[in-house]
Amino acid sequence: MIDERLDRSLAVGATALCCLIAAAALIAFLRHASGVVTFPYELAAGEELLLRDAVQVFGGQPVYTDPNDIPFVISNYPPLFPALSSLLIPVLGVSLSATRIVATLSTLLCASLIGVLVYQGSRARLPGAVCGATFLGSIFVYQWGTWGRVDTTAILFSLLAILVLQRWEDWRGITLATLCCLLSLYTKQTQWAAPVAIFVWLLWRRQGRRAWGFIFLLGGVGGLVFLAVNALTSGEFFRHLVVYNVLPYSARAVLGYWRAFALTHAPMVGLGLVYAGLTLARRRPSLPVVYFAISSLLTVAVGRSGASSNYFLELIAVSLFLCGLLWGELEKREGYASFAVPAVIVAQLLWFRAFPRSPLAVWYDPLPSFGYTPQAADVGGCERIDRYVVDAEGQILTEGGGFVLRNGKDLYGSPWMLSALQETGLVDGALRELEEALAQRRFSLVILTWQSYPPRFLDAVWANYQRVDTVCCIFKYEVFVPG
Repeated sequence: MIDERLDRSLAVGATALCCLIAAAALIAFLRHASGVVTFPYELAAGEELLLRDAVQVFGGQPVYTDPNDIPFVISNYPPLFPALSSLLIPVLGVSLSATRIVATLSTLLCASLIGVLVYQGSRARLPGAVCGATFLGSIFVYQWGTWGRVDTTAILFSLLAILVLQRWEDWRGITLATLCCLLSLYTKQTQWAAPVAIFVWLLWRRQGRRAWGFIFLLGGVGGLVFLAVNALTSGEFFRHLVVYNVLPYSARAVLGYWRAFALTHAPMVGLGLVYAGLTLARRRPSLPVVYFAISSLLTVAVGRSGASSNYFLELIAVSLFLCGLLWGELEKREGYASFAVPAVIVAQLLWFRAFPRSPLAVWYDPLPSFGYTPQAADVGGCERIDRYVVDAEGQILTEGGGFVLRNGKDLYGSPWMLSALQETGLVDGALRELEEALAQRRFSLVILTWQSYPPRFLDAVWANYQRVDTVCCIFKYEVFVPG
């Protein structure tokens, strides 16, 4: 009797503490999101390019054009995220808030879906709610989830695919799951974990007709849409999404990012592995477990040049899904083990908060803007750059493209992509045209921050322009005028 009371007390205490800390993580994320969404300037490279694509979609203008022609822009992603963001432009104007609101809402919906998936699989409401809030407390999700990037929107559709297929395992579920996977792939073309997991799981269950029906439907509909868009863009759709994304790969980068992920997320991944091990021991691998395995394998893509910790967001979501299922199962058993999952989640959430100040942080040192909540003082410096942009009478070249877009001017160049592709010969025309424009001082203003362009390009700036100001706007921006 005493042991039972002790077990119950431990479980209740661990659960109550877990709920309290998870609620704090949710509030912290919402406060951070509010600061990021309302901040009108870049926090991450690439945000301005997705906003530019949204502006193009809103205006009925082409998104995928030859990068060797003006405006020398490469659009890395499919059109769905810019299309969704463009719906907010009539309300918000040309603002990074549009893309950030879509990304933030997607992140919150991902957290909600984790809760729904856990409840669907275990009929346990509390574990689902806590695991969803824990997703928002993840240091990687906190850093990426509010930026105007495509990742959480793509993951949202992938989680929906898993949800509908677990709800309906007949052809209705297959059809809806296919639609969700298509939406995911047309948000981010590398979002293959859910489709592969669904196919493998159906084959494992000896449902070959449904497995191949899913693949043919996905490939058929997706392929037709791809061919149609590619034809409309004279082949540029394929080149932007595939050809220009074939970049150098580094196994060392994979190991480095996995080390950072393991150091930050080991407790939740450990719980996911425990649940996966239990199901495999029973020889009943579920769709969530297959999804977990495929998501883990596909993080190998983080070795591609330009990739970052955002490649782990889907694995984080799936890990928490398994954590919730494990928690729900142990709750039904009661006993001493029932408080283990909430206790580990408490440790995980506290570790997220402590990690930036721990000695192990040396192994994960992101950019200063990662997880940074902009303050009112940050706006002042950025407004100085705005004044330069407004006063400029001609074309403007800037690495922080949001400055020109929000002031109704044209964006030129994709700095990092043009630099990454310079050795391939695919963008020689763009680099040559930009260098000639700099040599002839056709740009009335040049603004550099990340120094992403090739060295010879930067040399052309220094040879033909003079620096008139250095401004701190989260990052250090250097302002040049012809001289």
